[in-house]
Amino acid sequence: MRILNGFAALLACAALDSSVAAEASRPALDFVDPLIGTEGHGSQYGGMMPYTGVPFGSFQLVPMTRLNRVGQLSFNQADDTLLGFILTRQPAIWMGDWGEVRVPIEPARIESFRPAPYLGRIAAGGRTFEYTATMHAAWIRGDLNEIRLLDGYNANRDDENLGYPLPNFKGWRHVERKGRNLKIGVSLISLEDARRNMEAELGGKSFEAVVAETRAAWEECFSRVEIEAPDDVKTIFYTGLFHTLLFPREISERGRYYSAFDDRIHDGVAYSCYSLWDTYRAEHPWLALVAPERVDGMMQSLLQSYREGGWLPKWPNPGYTGIMTGSPAEIVLAEAWRKGFRGFDLGLAWEAVKKSAFTPQENDLSFRWEDRGAFGRTPETRAGLTDYMRLGYVACDHTAESVSRTLDFCLDDASAAILARAAGDAASAAVLEARAKSYTNLWHAAKRRFLPRRSDGSWSDPKPGDYTECSDYTALWCVPHDVEGLCRLLGGADAMEKELDHYFDKVFFVPERGNRSIHGNEPSHHVAYLYAAIGRPAKTAQRVREIFTRCYSTDRKGFDGNEDCGQMSAWYLFSALGFYPVHPASGEYVIGAPQVLRATLSLRDGRRLVVEAKNLSRENLYVKSVALNGVPVLNGRLRHEDIAKGGMLSFVMGPNP
Repeated sequence: MRILNGFAALLACAALDSSVAAEASRPALDFVDPLIGTEGHGSQYGGMMPYTGVPFGSFQLVPMTRLNRVGQLSFNQADDTLLGFILTRQPAIWMGDWGEVRVPIEPARIESFRPAPYLGRIAAGGRTFEYTATMHAAWIRGDLNEIRLLDGYNANRDDENLGYPLPNFKGWRHVERKGRNLKIGVSLISLEDARRNMEAELGGKSFEAVVAETRAAWEECFSRVEIEAPDDVKTIFYTGLFHTLLFPREISERGRYYSAFDDRIHDGVAYSCYSLWDTYRAEHPWLALVAPERVDGMMQSLLQSYREGGWLPKWPNPGYTGIMTGSPAEIVLAEAWRKGFRGFDLGLAWEAVKKSAFTPQENDLSFRWEDRGAFGRTPETRAGLTDYMRLGYVACDHTAESVSRTLDFCLDDASAAILARAAGDAASAAVLEARAKSYTNLWHAAKRRFLPRRSDGSWSDPKPGDYTECSDYTALWCVPHDVEGLCRLLGGADAMEKELDHYFDKVFFVPERGNRSIHGNEPSHHVAYLYAAIGRPAKTAQRVREIFTRCYSTDRKGFDGNEDCGQMSAWYLFSALGFYPVHPASGEYVIGAPQVLRATLSLRDGRRLVVEAKNLSRENLYVKSVALNGVPVLNGRLRHEDIAKGGMLSFVMGPNP
C-alpha cells in the first residue's frame, strides 16, 4: 500500500503510541520486505531484486524469472514462472552482470514465495526450494534432479563493450551436489579458491547453521539503527536500510582480489559496484554513519583502482565503464577524510585526485564522450576538462552533457580542494576553490538558467543531451557547494524561494514521469533542503513530506526511480532522521524535519546518537527548535564531527508557523 496523504499513515495521533509499543518487540530485520521495488519496467520502478546473501556480499542469490541483461534484471515480481536461480553481481538495472552463475531448472509456475535477506523459500511446479548465501558461497536445497551444473567459469561481462578486453577475467565456480543439496563456491581468482571459499563458509555446517549465521550478520548491522515509528514507516525505513547495505560489493577473498583495472591478482581488500555519481550524495555519507568500519577499505579500494588503472573510477563494474559525468570519487574521498577516516593513504588520494582535476584525457577533444561510449582503454573521468580549464566551462559543441559536466566539475573542485589542503598543497587548493565558482560562466542572466555554451562563447538553446538525468530546471539547483552564491545569482533569498516554489509546484511532480526533474533522478535529491539552507525551514519540511508521500511506498514498485545502489533509500533514511548532506564533502548536514518519533544510531567507537522528535503529530510537523546535547542549533546545520560524538539530537516540533 502507498503511504497515505498528508502524513496520516505516519502519525495516527492517539493510536500512535499503542501501535508503536505493540511492535516494539518485533526485530527490525523482520520489517524488511525484499519485494519492494521489484515490479516495473526500466527506470519506472525501484529496479530491485529480492536479494539473499550477506551485507556487501560479493554476489547475491536470487530466484530467476527472466534472463538478465543491461536494462533487465533476473527477477521481476510481475513474472509467474521460475526459471532457476542466479548468483548475480549485477548492481543496477542499467548495468551489466559479470561472471554470474546460473542454476537453471525446468520452468515451473510459481505458487508461493517468501524472500528474506538471509533465507528464501519458493514453491513452483509442486516443488519447494530453500536457499541462502554467504560472502562467496551459496546453498540451495530441494528437488534438483535436473541440475547439471559443473565446476568451471563464466567469462561473461555484460558491460564489456563499454570497457576493454580482460583476458584473465573469469567468474570461477566450484559445485558440490549431494542429494537435495547444491552448494556453490565462487571466486574471481581461481577454481581452487572457489573450492576453498565454499569449504571455509559452508564446510561442516548444517543449512540451518548457515542461515543463522547469515541472519546474524544482518542483525548486527540492523542493531545499529533502531527507530520508533508506525509499521508502514518501519517497513520502508528498514527495507531501505537493507538496500543501503548491499553495495559496494566486497570482492576480495581472504586478503587477495582480482582487479579488472589491470587484469591481475593483488593483495588487499577490494570493493566494486560503486555507483558513485549516484551514491556520493547520500549513500556514502550514510555508510560513514552506520558502517564506518568499511569506509577506509572502500576508499583504499578506489585508490587501488587508480594505481592499477591510472585513473580514479566513476562507475566500476568491475572496471571502467564510461558511464555518468564528473569525478565523484573525488567527492567521496574528500568526504571520508573530512569526516575523520584515516585508514587510507592521503598522499596517494591527493595524487589521484590532482591527476583527475588537472590532467585531461589524452583524447579529451577527440570524443564527444557520450554516455556508455566505448573509449578503449581510456576511462571516461573528467571528460571535457580541456575546455573547462581553458574556457571556464565545458563546451557543448565539443562534449556531450556539457552543462551537467561543468556543474559537476565545480562540486568536484570544491571537494578536491579539501584534500589538497589536507595534503599541504595550498596552491592547488586555491586554484580549485576559485574554479569551483565556474558555474557562473554558464549563467544566463536573462533566462535565469544554466545554459550550454559553445567553445566560441556563444549560447546554445538547451537540449536534453546537454544535461545528465535532469533538465535546465533541475540543473538550476546543482550548486550544492555554494548555495549562497546561487542565491545571489537568483536575486536573494526571497527570489530563490519563489523559484523553488515554482519548481516544486509546476515542474517536479507534474507529470510523474513526463520530465527529467523528478525525485527518481538523483540531481534533484538535495533540492528540497535548499529552502532550509536559505532560512526557509518550513518549506523544506513541507517538500520533504511531499516526496515521502508521493515517491516512496510499500508496494512492489517501491519508489519513484531505480534504487541506484542505495541512493534512493539513503535519501529516505537521512530525511526520516531530520537532516541531509547537501554538500557531502563539507562535513555538514542541513536540518530538515524528522519523520520518526525516535531513533538510536550506534556510531564509531561505541558512541550512540539518539534522535528524538518531541510533540511530533499530524498537527506538529514543523521544527520549532533543535538542540544537540542541550546546545541550540541556530544556523540550521549540523557538523558531522559533532553528531559523531553521540548524545541527544532533540527536535521540538510544532504547527506550521
